[in-house]
Amino acid sequence: MTAFQARRALLAAVLTPLAAQAFNHTDTVAPLAAGTFNVACSNIQQDASLIAPGASASDYWEGRDGHYITDILVNPQSPAVFNVAVPDNRPLYVNHHDSNVAYAAIVCYPTPDDNTDANYTLPGTGDVIPHMQQPGAAPRFLPQKMPLIVFSHGLTGSPISSGYVSVLVQMAAHGFVVAGVFHGDPRFSLVRIENLSDAVYLLSHFSQVVELEMLRPLSLKVMLDVLLADPNFSAGIDTTRIGGFGASMGGAAMTFLAGSWATTTVGGHCDEPVHDPRIRAFAGYVPWAGYSFLPAYCNNQMGAAFVDKPYLAMSGTADTTAPLTQMKQAVNNFTDTRYMIEMTDGEHELRPEDAPELFTWMVTYFDAYLDVRSDPGAFGRLAKMNNVSGPGRVDNVTVDVHIPFPNAGSELTVQELYDPVLNHYYVTDSAFEANQLISSPYISWTATGNGFKAWPVPPPSSETPLVVSPACRFDIANRPAAGFAFVSASAGECSLLMGNRGWNYSGTAFYVVPVDANLRCPDGYIGVNRAYNNGAARFDSNHRYSTSDSIMRDMERIGWTYEATVMCSRP
Repeated sequence: MTAFQARRALLAAVLTPLAAQAFNHTDTVAPLAAGTFNVACSNIQQDASLIAPGASASDYWEGRDGHYITDILVNPQSPAVFNVAVPDNRPLYVNHHDSNVAYAAIVCYPTPDDNTDANYTLPGTGDVIPHMQQPGAAPRFLPQKMPLIVFSHGLTGSPISSGYVSVLVQMAAHGFVVAGVFHGDPRFSLVRIENLSDAVYLLSHFSQVVELEMLRPLSLKVMLDVLLADPNFSAGIDTTRIGGFGASMGGAAMTFLAGSWATTTVGGHCDEPVHDPRIRAFAGYVPWAGYSFLPAYCNNQMGAAFVDKPYLAMSGTADTTAPLTQMKQAVNNFTDTRYMIEMTDGEHELRPEDAPELFTWMVTYFDAYLDVRSDPGAFGRLAKMNNVSGPGRVDNVTVDVHIPFPNAGSELTVQELYDPVLNHYYVTDSAFEANQLISSPYISWTATGNGFKAWPVPPPSSETPLVVSPACRFDIANRPAAGFAFVSASAGECSLLMGNRGWNYSGTAFYVVPVDANLRCPDGYIGVNRAYNNGAARFDSNHRYSTSDSIMRDMERIGWTYEATVMCSRP
């Protein structure tokens, strides 16, 4: 055995016993308790005497048989009712291009405990709208502005249909203003996506389905325009903290708003729908992403590569209506922060026992990525969450790629590069070096878009009260190229390599917070994992560093060895 191989064997022996404990997402957490905020909602009063014989109130809410909720509203005023000017774009809006379409919305929000407005019982279902605003009255917000969630329901549903109305109210009880559009899907297409006959309809009436899909993000964007332009509603909304959440087809609407392009013909033509850069983070529950024969986001879901905002998806492994495999393919094409939560044996449903899981993931995620000031520990919890306990479906994180937040103080971003010719990865804290490698015509380095945070020098205590460690850098002797560097924040590893003639010490690369004795990171930090390509025997050693557990597992699937969590990064 060579000295180089002996060094590898020793490192493996040191790291292997703890490696199984070293991933980021290892915690099982208890479900969040119900939100504690008192909730009120905008006026949605209906005149049941206007419901046509043989019809139900829900037919109006959902847009069936030529009906729409505006036909029975007692107080059809803005911002509850608004018009959407549809662009003159026939490929996207086959029947309604260059026209105005009426929409309605409902807004639920935290309200003071002394709000005495009466509850309103919805006709037909008996569901309750809490503390419904009186006609013409301004909403009674709390003194502080609250983050806003733009909500999109599933296909042919409505925001006040059974199940959905409780989602709005519960999210508001957790401290969010929640605004949902009545999409009225049957006004544009009669498609349902549940079985083979629905697939036949989907293909034969695809232009109408495309219009239905494209009108959803358009109407959500216009609703947001209307809310923020209304002085009464904008007074209670923190416009710097806007998120988007959708279920089923609503999840697809969120993907479009986040930047994805859309499949607009059966032949696979790809087109750009409406996006909304005001929305900072997105989430989808059982989000629809099409089928293998007709993906929603262009061929091989490549249109999803334009999604450049954080997105969390929750999908069921037994869902045939919105197959998990299609959404996972899309998620893996996203270019910003992305999470996939898989619910074992989950179908296209939201069972009462699954609701605590949904709210635990959604509230924690939005608190983290909207930087909700009342919950500063949200990212620290999210970074370690793997599943939620309780009677619902077994859930696990299967995709977790966090793109670092903008740098603060003296932080810098350590970028990851990849050379497909060498099949090597490299990390550098030097933007100049990264640009040189990427722009060189003689080598093949590209930026992966991934990375983690560090400091160029030990930071002041005002930035972190924790002890930081230098990350030593070594280059393989006689091969001082970018793809053959090794970085460690472990004093033991650094000392070990100092005495090995197969490596040249190149100094301190950057400074990080070290892992503890159990290879865990302090709360609020995210672990940087390391994988090894087992290249010692061929003199081709390379390591990959990533805060993503799923990337490490992907590397294991192609023959690399996961070593451990080796340092800690600010998010």
